[in-house]
Amino acid sequence: MRAKGAWPKVEPVEKSPSEPSACARLALTAERVGRLVPDDARRFLVALGKEVAGVRRGPLALVDLAHGGRTKIAGTGFRPELSDGSRSQARHFVGVARSVTVLGPALTVWVSEHLRRDARTSADGRLSLLAVEFARELMSGRLPVDAAAGWIRSNLCDGCRR
Repeated sequence: MRAKGAWPKVEPVEKSPSEPSACARLALTAERVGRLVPDDARRFLVALGKEVAGVRRGPLALVDLAHGGRTKIAGTGFRPELSDGSRSQARHFVGVARSVTVLGPALTVWVSEHLRRDARTSADGRLSLLAVEFARELMSGRLPVDAAAGWIRSNLCDGCRR
């Protein structure tokens, strides 16, 4: 049994024939993390950030976010309008969503556009805006943590199975 307030340990989701895309593995990871912290959107985003983008908890999060995190789920599978051709869109999405927990939505969008130079109409810009929306909806309670994986599948994944 986990001590109250302890951070959950999430087993990584490996690529498998039934769920081959990075987007599908992102959704599966969101399901696993959501089961461990079902009632706390902020803790969910923090844990998801660590598992998918290598963003540590606490004050080191800002350092990790400034350096772009680490790609822990590499691959494709994102909708064409959200894909920049790289294999790091899961890290990008989760890193931006995690940034909302540190900087808030408005400053996260500003950093994305002005420091990271992701135009709103680019694939990365559209993905960033969706990440901010995802985090905002979770943190407001309009999107329950247990619905996060479904949101990812519906809004990000290209032909992803439920």
